[in-house]
Amino acid sequence: MALDKEAATIPEGFTALESLSGFLRNCGDFFLHDERPIVAVRLQSHHLNYVHIAHGGFLATVADSAFGIVLRRHLQPPSVALTVNLNVDYIGPVREGEWLEAHVEVLKTGGTFINASCLLKVGERLVLRANGVFTTWKGKTPCT
Repeated sequence: MALDKEAATIPEGFTALESLSGFLRNCGDFFLHDERPIVAVRLQSHHLNYVHIAHGGFLATVADSAFGIVLRRHLQPPSVALTVNLNVDYIGPVREGEWLEAHVEVLKTGGTFINASCLLKVGERLVLRANGVFTTWKGKTPCT
C-alpha cells in the first residue's frame, strides 16, 4: 500500500525530531508535539511484519523511545533517562499509513527512579499500553 499525499501529512502541532540516536534514525521519522507529551510516527512498509501490521518490536521501540524523549524534556535540568524496566501490553493492530501517537504520562519522579506510563493510539483507538521505570544518566551524554 503506497502512502498518498493526504495520508502523509503531519498533524498541526507536531515538529520533526532532528536529534535522534543512530538506532532511532534507522526506524523512521519521529515527531514531537510542540506542547503536549506526545511522540508520533506515520507507519511505513518497513515497520510491518509478515501479516502486514506493525511489528511488535517496533511498537515497543516507539513506546520506549517516547518515554526517553518526553522525560528528557520533562526533567529539570534536562537529562537522559535510561530504561530500567519496560512492560508492554499489545492491544490492537497498526497498519501502514496510520498516524501512531505515543501519549506519555510521568506518574512519579523520585530520588533515583521515575515511573511513567504510555498509551499508543491511532486516533482514539488504543493499540498498546506500556509502563516503565527509568533512571537518569549521571555521566556525559552518551549520544547527541
